[in-house]
Amino acid sequence: MTRFRRGYNREEVARRYAGAEAEADRFLDRLRYSRWTAAILYGVIAVVILSFLGSVH
Repeated sequence: MTRFRRGYNREEVARRYAGAEAEADRFLDRLRYSRWTAAILYGVIAVVILSFLGSVH
């Protein structure tokens, strides 16, 4: 493998990593601004609390 080829591979990996990061950021932004996020989160918390309280007895 030549030095040029190794440099190209590093650049390609860095480019793909940056693309994946940008896609994850877009997903988190959409999730953050969704009006259903809070409702789903509260529902999950309620289920966890109820299941914990049910297992205590």
